Amino acid sequence: MKDYYLKLINNFEEMKHELAPEEKYRMLYLKEEIKTLARFYFEESKWGVEGYVPTVEEHLQVSMITIAYPMLACGSFAGMGDVATKDAFEWVTSYPTILKASSIICRIMDDINSHELEQERGHTASTVECYVKQYGTDANEACKKLQVLVQDAWKDINEECLNPTAAPMP
Repeated sequence: MKDYYLKLINNFEEMKHELAPEEKYRMLYLKEEIKTLARFYFEESKWGVEGYVPTVEEHLQVSMITIAYPMLACGSFAGMGDVATKDAFEWVTSYPTILKASSIICRIMDDINSHELEQERGHTASTVECYVKQYGTDANEACKKLQVLVQDAWKDINEECLNPTAAPMP
């Protein structure tokens, strides 16, 4: 984790040199997102080592960050020129509903498609495995129930796209 973190920070230092002086503050936001991502990766890693299977809610709180959407969204803003204002960075780092919904969709769909392979490789429990353990169902039933969360997340995205935010639409 330390090597990953240090290399990532070095890459972002290089990015900082590409920004205009009045844009350099953006990298502070991005560094904080990277730190958060590393902390949550560490949490997932501990779960895997300990064999801990969290509740679905616990798992999503962590894995919605480790899917890396919050960090990638912030990183995307860093290079968007005038479109990305300080208000936009404040908005994206507040982890708004649209970002949470995108993270849920990606995390759950990835876990539904890969949970069998991950079980074979001994990874941290997927959302599917967490659901199975928490509710005593089989994997097929868990996938059906988790699909409902995905559908709800799409509704959240659609609703957020209809409402104005602090961030410009681009």
